[in-house]
Amino acid sequence: MNKKVKAFFINTLILTASSIIFRVLAIFFNSYITQKIGKEMLGIFNLVMSVYLFGITLGTFGINFAVTRLVSEELAVGNREGVRKIAKRCIQISFLCGLLASSLFLLFSDLIIEKCLHHKVTKNVIYAICLSLPFISMSSAISGYFIAVRRVYKSTIAQFFEQIIKILITAFFLELFLPNGLEYACFSLILGDFISELFSFFCNYILYRHDSRIYKTTYTTNYPCAYFNQKIFKISVPVAITSFIRSGLSTLKQIIIPLSFEKNKIACANALSIYGEINGMAMPIVVFPNVIFSSISSLFIPEFASYHTQNRQKTIQKITSIILIISTSICVLTSLFLFLLADNLGQWIYKDSNISNYIKILSPLAIFILLDCVIDNILKGLDAQNTVMVINILDTFADVLLIYTLVPALGIQGYIISIYFSEIFNLTLSMIKLIKIVYFPNSKT
Repeated sequence: MNKKVKAFFINTLILTASSIIFRVLAIFFNSYITQKIGKEMLGIFNLVMSVYLFGITLGTFGINFAVTRLVSEELAVGNREGVRKIAKRCIQISFLCGLLASSLFLLFSDLIIEKCLHHKVTKNVIYAICLSLPFISMSSAISGYFIAVRRVYKSTIAQFFEQIIKILITAFFLELFLPNGLEYACFSLILGDFISELFSFFCNYILYRHDSRIYKTTYTTNYPCAYFNQKIFKISVPVAITSFIRSGLSTLKQIIIPLSFEKNKIACANALSIYGEINGMAMPIVVFPNVIFSSISSLFIPEFASYHTQNRQKTIQKITSIILIISTSICVLTSLFLFLLADNLGQWIYKDSNISNYIKILSPLAIFILLDCVIDNILKGLDAQNTVMVINILDTFADVLLIYTLVPALGIQGYIISIYFSEIFNLTLSMIKLIKIVYFPNSKT
């Protein structure tokens, strides 16, 4: 077997197996948390996480994607010195971006607590988020490096220990702080996340330093920092800007969901409970298979980037066709599997028949979510990442409008309609772009 193909399949197996393990742990830990703090507090925690994810988007600044793309390109042309220098520079920039994101969160902490989190948590939660962001940013850049060099097992090791530490420490903090009130539960969850992210970074960094030594060369070209900065920011800035817009809209969407339920004359506590049931309990099960698809398809980025750099259009067309046929078949089977096992999954994990009903209703979404993930990563490898982000922004913007208009009038049904429209809309635009760039590259339309 070709050495490159063998490495791809080994990395695929590692990412898939580890991702399944991590997500299974996350689902059952989420079940434990729900039993500890209740559905209402779970809804509040999901609001906090939406804000947290926006901070992570600010902190990563698209650098993780830039390091994967650029290191893959340097490897394709055999520039070992470029691999080391780009990776090192990306980690440095990601640290600065993480610090900037933390500073902004600290500066606007009062506004975040009031407008986004409705005074449901204290500032301690924001402080814990601020501490986490620089380390998450650097870990993200290092993970991008490991994907590019086809040694994802190294970042997987760090992620494994991160998950174990997160579960153990969070459970300890919940037992310690929960008697003081539910607001301390959210702080316990974020604090546990910070400590696990800190450990993950140091583990990632040690592995990176050891790995990057193989790219040492006996010559230097003395490229100025500006040369690498230009290459990095040329990719990361467009990705970052569009990510900020999408993440901001996504955070806004999560914030207005409970408010829109309240406009449907649902009490605040019940609105947060419904939000917790759908977003915090049912959706993690529906999108669970995406762990596998995301892990596998993320490896398409360096492969397609390499083919794109070498202008191998016929190879791109052939591989894309095979991937689409296989992916579509698996997506349909996955959706059917979720629907048929919805009752068992809801009872087994949460002991709640209401969650089983939500899983049944949402199970067809798996087709659109999984296939869109695959297509997006192919497009990113073909230097169409800006189009992917624009589509995601349009999708999120449409979703926000639908939630704002449909949920107050139709309640839960309106929210589910908005979810379906969003995913179908996103997949349709992504598929059109993929067909054009792969099969009609010379088309002017």
